[in-house]
Amino acid sequence: MNDLDKKIREALSAQDAELFEEFGGEQGLMEMVGDTFRGQRRWLVILVFIYSIVFFVLAIITAVQFFKADPENTRDLIMWAMGFLFCNIAVAMLKMWYFMEMNKNSVTREVKRVELQIARLAKRLSE
Repeated sequence: MNDLDKKIREALSAQDAELFEEFGGEQGLMEMVGDTFRGQRRWLVILVFIYSIVFFVLAIITAVQFFKADPENTRDLIMWAMGFLFCNIAVAMLKMWYFMEMNKNSVTREVKRVELQIARLAKRLSE
């Protein structure tokens, strides 16, 4: 066992209860959403939420314009329909990225939980 392992075990024993409390249970959806806003890439999550809202508003505007357009002007109808389709696809892609980010955080949380359990087991076995 090297010096680093000793330091890790000492730090683990001091913070064991706190870490187990933090990584101990399952998170609800709102806690998972909150964690994305507290992570290292929170600026990117905020930016994605802003873009999602912008594209959603644009989708509503293009849908309204589609129904206001003259039915005999096919070019305008196609243009507004494609704008609506593009905005909806953009919102879907942004939401898929966000849910993948939440999934990444969940997987990282589980890995940390397993690391904590392995460290606790190694400590018990060494005693």
